[in-house]
Amino acid sequence: MRYRGLGEAGLLLVSGAALLLALTRTGSAVGMTLWWLAVVLLGILLPGWVAVRAVRGGRVAATDLGWAGPTGLVLALLTWLLAHLVGLSLPLLVVGPVVAAALLAVPATRRRVLGRGDADEVAAGSWPALAWATLTVLVLVAVRWVWVGGLALMPPRPTATYELWNTDVLYQTALTGELRRELVPGYPMVDGEPLGYHWFFHAVAAQLSGTGIDDLDIATRVLPATLVVILLLLAAAVGHQVTGHWSGGLGAAAALAVVRPIAVDTWVQPPIVAVPNYWQLSPTAALGWVFGLASVGALLAVLRRGPSDRFAPAALLPLFAVGAAGAKSAQVPVVICGVGLAGIAVLIGEWRRRADGSGRLRTAARRYGLCLGLLAVVTALAVLFLYPGSYGLRFTPSFWPQFEKTLVLGRPEGSAGAGIVAVVVSFVRRWAPTLFPALGLLVLVRRRPRDPAGWLGIGTIVGGVLAALTFRHPSGSQYYFAIAALPIGYVLSGAGIAGWLRDELAARRESAVGQDAGVADAPVRREPLRDRWRRVRGRVLLAGAVAAGGLLVVLAVRRFLRSGGRRPSAITRPHGEAEAIVAWFTPTLGLLVGLGVVVTAAWLVRRRSSVPVVRGTWVALLAVAVAAGGVRALAPALSPFKHLRVATSPSAATDRDRRPAVTPALFEAGQYLRLHAAPSDVVATNRVFNGVSASGRPDNRDFAVSALSGLRTDVGGYGYAPRVLQLDKPGQSYVVAPFWDQPRLDAELALIKGPTAENLATAYRDRGVRWIVADERSGRVSPQLATLTDIVSRTDGVWLARLRTPAG
Repeated sequence: MRYRGLGEAGLLLVSGAALLLALTRTGSAVGMTLWWLAVVLLGILLPGWVAVRAVRGGRVAATDLGWAGPTGLVLALLTWLLAHLVGLSLPLLVVGPVVAAALLAVPATRRRVLGRGDADEVAAGSWPALAWATLTVLVLVAVRWVWVGGLALMPPRPTATYELWNTDVLYQTALTGELRRELVPGYPMVDGEPLGYHWFFHAVAAQLSGTGIDDLDIATRVLPATLVVILLLLAAAVGHQVTGHWSGGLGAAAALAVVRPIAVDTWVQPPIVAVPNYWQLSPTAALGWVFGLASVGALLAVLRRGPSDRFAPAALLPLFAVGAAGAKSAQVPVVICGVGLAGIAVLIGEWRRRADGSGRLRTAARRYGLCLGLLAVVTALAVLFLYPGSYGLRFTPSFWPQFEKTLVLGRPEGSAGAGIVAVVVSFVRRWAPTLFPALGLLVLVRRRPRDPAGWLGIGTIVGGVLAALTFRHPSGSQYYFAIAALPIGYVLSGAGIAGWLRDELAARRESAVGQDAGVADAPVRREPLRDRWRRVRGRVLLAGAVAAGGLLVVLAVRRFLRSGGRRPSAITRPHGEAEAIVAWFTPTLGLLVGLGVVVTAAWLVRRRSSVPVVRGTWVALLAVAVAAGGVRALAPALSPFKHLRVATSPSAATDRDRRPAVTPALFEAGQYLRLHAAPSDVVATNRVFNGVSASGRPDNRDFAVSALSGLRTDVGGYGYAPRVLQLDKPGQSYVVAPFWDQPRLDAELALIKGPTAENLATAYRDRGVRWIVADERSGRVSPQLATLTDIVSRTDGVWLARLRTPAG
């Protein structure tokens, strides 16, 4: 029985209810959250779905909902651009339904939206009720770990127990205010400085967040959590596209929602856990994942032209690529690596088969050349217009090997052989657990070597890892190349494992081994449930045994080779090179050997079966064991008995010299400015330094005033300004770099420490300063400020003052 539209409606209803519960239970206002869900439904998903249908045509497919998310986000960006060009407010809650209605009003597009197609397309594009229920469970799992691992740890506004905000989330909020005001954004903490940073996320946040009163909540909690759900729905659509069956969609969504890299120990440099760790602290990466994965699905539709590729809106590829480039600078370069490797593999395959027709080789070369050219143009435009300068990124291939050698051996010097081994050991420790969830890419390549999907995923991950190892950024942001690549690889890998599992369970003695999974199987006579279970129970039990074995291996390694969160004891005292290497590598080696034994034993048992073995079975079984082993990292977040308390600051806010708190009084001052200040007003502040860094010098990353007020400051936290990161002097961290115009900073601080009528008038005329936000936690505030300005409020050490218009 088909559930036309019921599955989508049920999924949206349950997902919205889960987000509503997670957000409101962690501090978001009920009214604001309900308004937000209406904006997402009517302003993003509705026009996105209608636009996808208008572009794609054909029968309505289950995957159209997954593509509606990135398409609606593109429309949100275009609405933001149009609003700035015409100088009008264009709320998406109004624009979205208008766009949908306009497309439905035109007869040609209305016919495409309503859709007609052949019977094969109906069968391939529909999902059964069980599939929708499973996808809904996966979304609930994702919302749960978003709730426990992010929303519950960061309230929507400062409280008495939460006053030390992560500098990065305040930076994201400050940029949201900047994108609300400006078409060409600058660096809001230093008025007049260029930005040179990825800012499409902040444009979306500014467009969706209305007046900006809830910017802190939306930019750091609500929008990133929504992007996680949109990413899962898109993953299901792309996974279905890759395999031609709904099982691939579920495998792709599961790869993001429940599969985690295995952490074999708790020493320094753990595996990179992309999606669950970076969705909130780097929401720009989250938007990059959405547009990047949408670009990959559109690219596959252009490159493969298979039956299941009809469900992807390939015509939107240029918009998805531009969105990915503007969301995160690392996103499109890693996709280029994937397309490049896929092109090499496919063209070599076509060259070997050239006897079948030379035209296929030319056609394939033309397609890959056009796609690479498009991505190259998008990257070049992004570098020229969105990211002027390198933003501190440098090609330094010698840095990583030297750093890892020092880390493993415990000293910078050592023999050449030991240094090489140390680097290899460090690479395996850090990257093997990170890359294990992508093993399904090898299954895709093994089973369908001429299909670009597996090769594209491998090339994307290889490009991301190589960039992370050969480039260097002052803040360590070179790892965002890998963070940009991993979700794409995991989605394609999950689809590959799901396709293998489906073919394993569907295999019969008379069936051909390794039939093409790119087309849905022809309908077969429905077997009784008892007969089906009797046919597949051996393989189901074997897969279950492999999963249990993988989990037991991880638990055993962590139990008997645990580190307790410390470095190996062998390198906390005088030691030899071999001793240090063995201490670092023992847990990882134990994991590799244990998994290898379990999987090989299961594979040998499977080979003795009378049912033919599907190609890629050994690697697929390894992926099953790895997925089960990673459950240990996910289990605490999913526990229904986990007690969630009111969020508290990660460290106490008692030492004001170390780091000034972001207090409720400072938040209220910012809210007042959002309501009463003009968008062009500049704020002077003494909140420039975020306390003292580990080196004992002032940390130049206090973004609080600009973040909370939504306005530019004369000089605030300047640590992320492009000219600071581009300096990158050896031996000096960018967080303690001095301000490049010290007289300007001194003049601003003088407005607070020693205000006079003259310096206040100069700031008003020359630098556009209209307000002063001074916090006694960041330095002395002169009592004269109360006589020379109009004091709006003075609460808990926070002064909010309005400058008077100078005479004459």
